[in-house]
Amino acid sequence: MNTIPGFWDVGPHAPFPVEDIWQKFVRHIGGTVVEDVLPNPRKFENADFYFPDTQIIAELKEIQTEFSESQSFVTGFGELMERVVRDDPAWRPALFGGDGRFPPWFRSEFIRLFRPPISRVLKKANRQIRDTKEFFGIRASKGVLLFVNDGFQSLGPEPIQALACSLLADSYSSIDCFIYLTANSYVSVPGDSTPRLVWAPVYSDRAPEDLQEQINHLGRSWFDFIETLCGPHTDRVETDDMDAIAGAEAIRLPKT
Repeated sequence: MNTIPGFWDVGPHAPFPVEDIWQKFVRHIGGTVVEDVLPNPRKFENADFYFPDTQIIAELKEIQTEFSESQSFVTGFGELMERVVRDDPAWRPALFGGDGRFPPWFRSEFIRLFRPPISRVLKKANRQIRDTKEFFGIRASKGVLLFVNDGFQSLGPEPIQALACSLLADSYSSIDCFIYLTANSYVSVPGDSTPRLVWAPVYSDRAPEDLQEQINHLGRSWFDFIETLCGPHTDRVETDDMDAIAGAEAIRLPKT
């Protein structure tokens, strides 16, 4: 990865404004930016995009902050560490001479700390998609949440996606597809030396059969579009393997 000129200084490309670029992209492919057609004053919180040809309503949520910096997370993490030491009084982090290995239960409990903030994102997006579907008279189960990780580095794509799936299994019935994607933040995938941007959709049981191919087409179009902004990518890989992002982690640039 460090053979890419300038990568460890500024990344593979200069950051671009995600919401602005997505609006330009949606207009470019013939979709509708909802705020362009809503009367003022608005009477509800709307989703961002409407694709008339496919009846898809999509809301974009750009996550730029670290959920782990909230006071509730800090408190919860402190309680986890107290439990670690209580279970094993001899435990020490590697920095202080220990092996730093956490007990088997730690990872799942750590991930659980991110459930409330992700739930809040899903709850708001669900309401926006539901109300926008009503405005356009859409009955199809084609509500899409574009979850753009643009600075959240505490968890990789896989656990975030798994958390979203567990939350969507029983709630937020207007979200039929959750897409984890990155735009300015690259990830490293085990066994792959190329920094990657991610487009990783998962679907509810309600999603109609044609939604998957429509989302795949949208993803291809999105990568075509951003290549016009930052130049051709080293390569592009498309797969239906749900384990393709297993173990992927955010690449932390020294200056960020």
